[in-house]
Amino acid sequence: MIENYSTIYSNLPYKIKGFVVYNSVEDWHTIVLNSRHSYNQHVKTFFHELQHITNNDFYAPHSVDFIERLACN
Repeated sequence: MIENYSTIYSNLPYKIKGFVVYNSVEDWHTIVLNSRHSYNQHVKTFFHELQHITNNDFYAPHSVDFIERLACN
């Protein structure tokens, strides 16, 4: 169970659905969702970003593009 995260909404460019930021000093993740998107999109994006946290993608030796391709499958 993941307990070290919070979720916020931000007015981002429409093409960005969301992202996650990791603070290694505090061992804390912040999931940022685009406030311009619908509730249904927020749910999809939230679980997508949660998958990055679960997979510990912040320490993966791969490019962001490769990690995103894996996460979208």
